[in-house]
Amino acid sequence: MAGSVLLTACANSGGSSSSSSGASTGVSGDTVTLGAAVSLTGALAREGILTREGYDLCTDVVNAKGLQIGGKKVKLAITYQDDKSAPDTAGQLIDQFNDKGNKLILGPYGSATTEAAAAVVERNGQVMVDSSGADDKIFTKGYKRTFAVLSPASKYLSAIVTAVNDLATPKPKTVAILSADDGFSKTAADGAKTEAGKVGWNVVATNYFPSRATDVSSSLTQIRGLKPDLVLGSVHLEEGIAIIRQSRELGVTPMAFGETVAPPTPDFASTLGPQAEGVLGSSQWTKEGKGKDEWFGTAADYNASFQQKFGREPEYHAAEATAACFAFVEAMTKANSADPNKVLDAVAALDTDSFFGQIKFNQTGLNIYKPMAVIQIQQGQQVAVWPKTDKTSAMRWPVATS
Repeated sequence: MAGSVLLTACANSGGSSSSSSGASTGVSGDTVTLGAAVSLTGALAREGILTREGYDLCTDVVNAKGLQIGGKKVKLAITYQDDKSAPDTAGQLIDQFNDKGNKLILGPYGSATTEAAAAVVERNGQVMVDSSGADDKIFTKGYKRTFAVLSPASKYLSAIVTAVNDLATPKPKTVAILSADDGFSKTAADGAKTEAGKVGWNVVATNYFPSRATDVSSSLTQIRGLKPDLVLGSVHLEEGIAIIRQSRELGVTPMAFGETVAPPTPDFASTLGPQAEGVLGSSQWTKEGKGKDEWFGTAADYNASFQQKFGREPEYHAAEATAACFAFVEAMTKANSADPNKVLDAVAALDTDSFFGQIKFNQTGLNIYKPMAVIQIQQGQQVAVWPKTDKTSAMRWPVATS
């Protein structure tokens, strides 16, 4: 379209970039356009829409403040396509972006779709900043052009283990882990098992059920007689709701429940009502975080900006999406270019604070430098309980679950 940035590069990762105009910066016209294949329909639509909101807030803030590239002010725009929550579709859309000259890609929602996208990005010589594909295994395949701003999957459930061991009195002695069978959830469950062993807890069971299951009663029945002190769910929203709801029905009553992904999602507490009380959740970000940057300010400032645009407080899905967009903006600013190979080098070298926390990548593209946070549902609201430096409320323990 008129006035948009043309981003072109050789199809292989080692190629140099060029364009008919603005060859030194990768920019022509007055708009830098990022491509994003996001789950707007399908099983991941709720999380995908939250991701899009985070991306949209980024463009608003950056365009209000002004992005300077190549000595001129340019606008930031994002072109969206619906991957329908399907990894194969996500990969096809990344190819389509490439065919249209979109070399800078914001990641889709979820590990499976991100893994599919990363393979295509690598083949095409694009660059992707991943906002929500957390599975560590994505980053064991030698990809050089995908970077994840979020903490890896292995830290999600282990953060709850660490927090409970740090804060709980009395400390739990036994834990049961219930996990969906997708790659992200399995990796998170393995991280919790490892951490539980380190702190001296006995993992009495690790049970798996199909991803997106809404009936987990069989797994709950298997652990009921073991009477674990803590039940941990390595899950997404639907499975997380099912664990809590069906535990009440089946009489599974540990000291507390802790889950990945589900509790920080707004639908969790609104769907479960009083049953959500006391459930712990791992979170990539809270508004109490101490990070700060020149675009979004503090975590509290980001919270206020999101509220002004959307009429509600953000949760971590939105924040991590904005952080991915922020990483591109920082990289383009430092490179003084939107040329994909120059941006690639700048992204790889990032080491900066932000409203989201530290943005820095190891040699595989993982951000191993930013810790997870732990929230708890109290009186229907998410409150930060760990780390202690960022808490807004003491962790309730034990939690009545009958």
